[in-house]
Amino acid sequence: MTISANDRRKTYVGNGVATAFNGPRAFLSSHIQVFTGTHPVYSLVPPSQYTVTGLRANISTITFNSAPAANLDILILRTVPLDQPADITNQGAFLPEIHEDAFDYRVMQIQQLMDSSMQLVQDPDTGEFVWDAKGSRIINVGDAKLDGDAVNLRTLLALIEDIQSGGGSVGVTPKLWTFIGDGEVTDFPLAGADVLDPLFYDTAVEATVDAADYLVAKPGDYQILPGVDGSAPAIRFATPLGDGINGFTVLRGYARPWIGQPPIYTVAPRIVSVTGNTTLAGDMHNTLILANSAAPITITIRANTGSTADWKGGEFFSVMQVGAGQITLLIEGGTGQLNVPASFQAKSRSQRSIISATNIAPDADAWVAAGDLLRVASTPDLQCFGLIDRAILLSTDIAVGTSRDSIVLPYGLLLESVVSGGVYATLTTAQASGTQLTVDINRNGTSILSTKLTFDNSERSTTTAAAPAVLVAGGELLAKGDEITIDVDQVGTAGARGLRVYLVGQRAG
Repeated sequence: MTISANDRRKTYVGNGVATAFNGPRAFLSSHIQVFTGTHPVYSLVPPSQYTVTGLRANISTITFNSAPAANLDILILRTVPLDQPADITNQGAFLPEIHEDAFDYRVMQIQQLMDSSMQLVQDPDTGEFVWDAKGSRIINVGDAKLDGDAVNLRTLLALIEDIQSGGGSVGVTPKLWTFIGDGEVTDFPLAGADVLDPLFYDTAVEATVDAADYLVAKPGDYQILPGVDGSAPAIRFATPLGDGINGFTVLRGYARPWIGQPPIYTVAPRIVSVTGNTTLAGDMHNTLILANSAAPITITIRANTGSTADWKGGEFFSVMQVGAGQITLLIEGGTGQLNVPASFQAKSRSQRSIISATNIAPDADAWVAAGDLLRVASTPDLQCFGLIDRAILLSTDIAVGTSRDSIVLPYGLLLESVVSGGVYATLTTAQASGTQLTVDINRNGTSILSTKLTFDNSERSTTTAAAPAVLVAGGELLAKGDEITIDVDQVGTAGARGLRVYLVGQRAG
């Protein structure tokens, strides 16, 4: 059989359904190795987890015991020993197929050697397919063009020169901004700034108006703020610059190691502590406030008035209830909007809870509160126990009898009212006529119903009965260890089937 192409390697991606995959031509199943993983890291699959059929044919078939997971990379390799197994004796048969197989075996070995030397070698420690030069030089490497390309020395030196000269795509030239104080403003825009680390900025302000006696400011005297909603970044001073005071800041030239996606900047929140009622202005943006008070306190959000202390869209703050005193959020003047989720209040739930508020419309003083808020009302989780008529099959008509099913409660249960579905029963098939099908519920042998559960004819639920069930006094509270049984007290004409009784309530110990 001829081998017209290198078929040593087959690759697939699992879909969670397919189990059979075409493999390369092989003489023995031991010549097939199967790997799975996420390229380029693979793990060898034990032969016990798949079978190989179609040996000696043009294409083998590898069938997994269970389908490989969706998006799992599958690599099938033919790996033959580097030997010569064909034995032609003087007196033996001189069959063409023996020679053909021997020739094919040689071609398989050559393909294997070329494939291993030119493409992949698996690292036994990591499972990753890598090229290990073992300390030798790799020569004649072309210039890198794509992100995944190897870099030669010429490209590397050119990149270093580009960085040192400050030109090209990686060098960044210095930028200068100037500003004048008015005694109130702390923030000055930095149009075009693309660095938030204050250590990159050389900043100075005058000591005396128009005296040019600049004093160097250090990080801590100012911070660099990211732009919000398309606005430019800004430099924020800890205190307003005096009226007429000149200042400047210079973003020093720097070099980026590569050009890629814009970096994502995050700024750690500052932390302040309060012990009583506090009003917050815009300078508390991105601040965690530790409210340490034994008595309830109010955190008031300052209403915007058009001054530099106003809140801006997207600015926020968080408050943690450190002390026992509950925190209430309000907007100054009571004219703004403080939106909270349904069934919650703008208050902290308990000690060590954190709530936050985000400005969504500065002009309207509109805010959204979130976090560990106080819930206005809560709905308790309900438990449900079901009992069925175990005396008969689903295909058999219900008959009168006692203790048709029983259960010993693992914990106490406070039943909901009958009208809220605390006790009810259902059928898979209703009876057509006759006296009402009547069911009783017993606790330790005594009924908990003064009016039993009844099914109106042609109805499959007691919830629609003309005469609803009524619990006896104290019948709504069932204790741990109580044995609950059901009786069928009365049936009409034959036909009712599939009885099930439900107990629904809150866990009560």
